[in-house]
Amino acid sequence: MQKSKIKRKPSIRQVEDSKNKWKIRAITNRKEKDYLRRRNKEVVQSRDLWKAKYKALQKTSKGSNKLDGEKAAKHHYSLKVIVLIIALYKYGGMSLRSCRHSLCCMFLCLGLSTKVPSHSSIRNWLCKCGMYRIENSPVVKGGYVVYIDESISFGSEKMLLILGVPLAQIPKDRSLSHEDMTILFVGASQEWKAEHIEEELVKVAVNHPIEYVVSDRGNNLRKAYKSLNYMHIEDCTHILANYLKKIYGEDEEFEQFKKLIGQLRRDWNLSKSNSQYMPPAMRAKMRFANIFPCVKWAKKMLAQWDDLSEKVQQKLMFLKDHQPFIESLIQVEIIFKTLCDKLKNKGFGIAQKQAILEQFAKIKPTQKVDIFIQNCKEYLDNLTLKSEILKYKHLLCSSDIIESFFGKFKAKVSPNSRSGLTEFVFTIATFGRTFSTQEVKKALESIQCKDLVLEKKRMGKT
Repeated sequence: MQKSKIKRKPSIRQVEDSKNKWKIRAITNRKEKDYLRRRNKEVVQSRDLWKAKYKALQKTSKGSNKLDGEKAAKHHYSLKVIVLIIALYKYGGMSLRSCRHSLCCMFLCLGLSTKVPSHSSIRNWLCKCGMYRIENSPVVKGGYVVYIDESISFGSEKMLLILGVPLAQIPKDRSLSHEDMTILFVGASQEWKAEHIEEELVKVAVNHPIEYVVSDRGNNLRKAYKSLNYMHIEDCTHILANYLKKIYGEDEEFEQFKKLIGQLRRDWNLSKSNSQYMPPAMRAKMRFANIFPCVKWAKKMLAQWDDLSEKVQQKLMFLKDHQPFIESLIQVEIIFKTLCDKLKNKGFGIAQKQAILEQFAKIKPTQKVDIFIQNCKEYLDNLTLKSEILKYKHLLCSSDIIESFFGKFKAKVSPNSRSGLTEFVFTIATFGRTFSTQEVKKALESIQCKDLVLEKKRMGKT
């Protein structure tokens, strides 16, 4: 038989021990809760304190950020930032992304918390500001001297650019700068015929009366001037280059000299030891105006002939054989640079003409040099006649400024683009005077992106 289990009552000591355990656990829990409550209060206070410090510091940094301020309607970036970017873009050959990265570096170095725009935003700002400046070119009392030229082909299109400078603001002691010029028209089309150029000049002349035009001797340009009865002042560089072309264009010695220089460049192109003696490259276009670097090189090689090695002397022996021809080209270079130095920097006037003729009198010319001098005198006499007709004592006769505008634009756009010119063509108008914040504000608020596309399409139908 199994014995039945007998339940015993807990002793008094066991009951007291059990009560003590629950009491200890309750006390421990209460202490832990009190600690967590105090710790939570400390964390909240600390968080609020640091949050207040951060907000105060943020307000201080924003207050000291000189780039924060007024914004254009519906735009997120300060006008000061946009003006700064436009100034960066027009300086040198900086691209859109270069402007953005330059801004990033500047903000990082100065400890500024301003946002950095994307390159597409920068592109839109530049196009809008350029188009606004073209459409709102300032009107100055009196006549304008107008520069006009068409660029090389970009894809399937060419760009026509018309610049102007008021007669009252023409500098007399220096050449023109980008800040002096007013962009009167920028257009893109597959071709620019005389009637198209004439149409744009008529529009320009409404608010900017044209006194005379400075440009090269393009047939379409001259035909438009003749139709409108505008006085045309030929660019001195192109005129002199054409004179040289007539003199040396079919000269056998010149052609042989050119071929020998080209052969020497091909022979020494990959040579490390002889590359320092290699002649400069001759441009195919306007080579008669750019022959003088080769003349300068030949003069230098002849001057240090005794210091050259025998192998180099053998290669350069053709310089000795053509030394009289090279000396005549040196005289031509002096004449060319004398005339250009006076006319490009100070314009044409009686004083400039007299100074040039005095320099010509000091030269003992050869037959071809004498022909070139006579051609230069004919050009000066022609300028004198036109000065008398216009009744101006001072004339501008160099189109280097418009070539400079084209050069800067070509550095920022790929000429091999198959799509041709886009609304980016308007950015050429940002190369002139510095933009003010109010001008930028008006441009961003008055011109939309769709306006840029529509205006470009209108130009393409010209």
